Amino acid sequence: MKKAHSFSHTHIEHHQDGSHTVHHQHETDSKKDVKHAVPDLDGAHDSLEANLGQPNAGEAQPQPVAPGAPGAAPAPAMGAM
Repeated sequence: MKKAHSFSHTHIEHHQDGSHTVHHQHETDSKKDVKHAVPDLDGAHDSLEANLGQPNAGEAQPQPVAPGAPGAAPAPAMGAM
């Protein structure tokens, strides 16, 4: 299987405050390394997908959110009686 990227190593640094730094090391040129902070696991996944490959089937599509879950749309207001 051919790699879809030009990185040879990826490191994730864990910090005391819960944040992380992702460092993708280029195979032959350290000037092409990618290093950036990510606030959470979703950020780390985004970095891996953006720099190392494509999302798995279905991951790139919006996921349904259960009512009342964080990020869910508020329930429609009921009319006055």
